[in-house]
Amino acid sequence: MNPPARDLAQYIANRSHIVVKAAVRAENEQGELLLIQHAEQGHWRIPVGRMRPGEAIEDAAHRELWEETGWTASSMILETLHSGPDLRQLHSSGDEDYYVIALFRALIIQDRLVESRVNSEAGLKFFDPSSLPLLNGLSRLLLER
Repeated sequence: MNPPARDLAQYIANRSHIVVKAAVRAENEQGELLLIQHAEQGHWRIPVGRMRPGEAIEDAAHRELWEETGWTASSMILETLHSGPDLRQLHSSGDEDYYVIALFRALIIQDRLVESRVNSEAGLKFFDPSSLPLLNGLSRLLLER
C-alpha cells in the first residue's frame, strides 16, 4: 500500500513552529539594566528562554532569570508581548520558528553572593539604560519596541 503524497509531505517538508519565550528586563534599585555577555561573540543580552510545557509564562521568566544570572526577582510584571514576522528564526534544516515573547520587567533581589559575579568573569553587568553596550539583535528589538 502506497501512502498518499500529502501524508509523505509531513516527513519531507520544512516545518514551522510557534515558540513561546519569556524575556526579562531585570533592573536594580538604581534603575540600571542587568545584561549578560556572550562569552564568544562579545555582545550583551537580556535573559530570555523558552517556556516549558505546563509552565506558566511568568514562572518561565523567573526560571530564566535564575538560570542565567543566579538572581531572583521580587516581582515579574508583564510589560509587553511581541510577535510577528521579524521574530522568525530560520534553521539550516529549513525549519523555522516564530517566536511569541513576553517581556517582563523585574526588580531583582540583590545579595552579596550574586553581586560578587557582577563585573567579573561571569559576564554580568549593570548598565545605565541611556548608555547600553552592543546588544544582540533580539535584545535590541525587545528593548527598542
